[in-house]
Amino acid sequence: MLSLSSIAGHRTLTSLLAHAIARDTLPPTLLFVGPAGVGKFRVARAVAACLNCLQPVRDAAGLAVDACQRCRSCTRVDRGVHVDVFAIEPDDRASIKIDVIREVLASTGFKPFEGQRRVVLLRDADTLEPASQNALLKSLEEPPPGTVFILTTAVPGSLLPTVRSRCIRLRFSRLTVADVVRVLVDQHQFSEGDARDAAAFADGSVGQALALGSTDMGVLRETALLLLRQTASGLAVAPRLQAAAVVATEAPKKDRPRADVALVLQSLASMLRDIELLNSGVDRCALANPTLSDELRGLTRAFTGTRARDAFSAVDRAMMALERNAGTKVVSEWLALQI
Repeated sequence: MLSLSSIAGHRTLTSLLAHAIARDTLPPTLLFVGPAGVGKFRVARAVAACLNCLQPVRDAAGLAVDACQRCRSCTRVDRGVHVDVFAIEPDDRASIKIDVIREVLASTGFKPFEGQRRVVLLRDADTLEPASQNALLKSLEEPPPGTVFILTTAVPGSLLPTVRSRCIRLRFSRLTVADVVRVLVDQHQFSEGDARDAAAFADGSVGQALALGSTDMGVLRETALLLLRQTASGLAVAPRLQAAAVVATEAPKKDRPRADVALVLQSLASMLRDIELLNSGVDRCALANPTLSDELRGLTRAFTGTRARDAFSAVDRAMMALERNAGTKVVSEWLALQI
């Protein structure tokens, strides 16, 4: 069930929103900005549930107010059938057309039918067509009484300046590995081990973790670890290029998909961050790859100080090269010689 207290991470923002709801000072136009897959739209739906809850809970879980998760209204918001909560998402062509917006805006001219507030949720608002954004402007500037608009986006620059200027912006950060694990286990039936494997590749995004699907993340992680081992011991070129070949190819001697190579590099960056944390003396539970803590601890002397920072920078440049369509073999060999 939806509630602000059930949200993984974003505690400062959910506390701020709960406080505003409790004091009836929630701005009627909000723009939730942050990386894809970190829970922006889930928070928006939780706000809608809290605004319309028939038995709101006060001072629960450290929040000024929260949805009870039991009443008829909470149940209907959770199921997506509450008549006063409009959840608008992009169509099959990844756009939100003006006809959809006009239909929703026509409904906001009336009082809420069964709830206390009418809430319009616009997911991936950057997919609003220019005409759709222009159609929203008057309502965003002077929202109808009892109506709240919440727009979510990972690319706010794609919205018209006139839309952005009419909304109060709240910025969402990436989730911690522990938060991603919690969501995968609690909401998506992952085992603890599978959740930790996925979270290590997810870069703080539950959506990215889920998008990995059936990818064998264990193999990709072992590939990244091999590259670290082969480059840690010295400057010999041969073992470095051998490791690069493993990164770029998979049995039986076929090129590894570009997306999988990117995941290997992402895992490599995650391990280098963990090595830096271990060099700083942090606890194992703070690592993105806690099951590899012993292996990574053995690499801390090789990757420390300037070398660790240079290695991380090299991985970042390699990932950018992949995004620009550089060959996976060239990128892998270059990286193996740099770190």
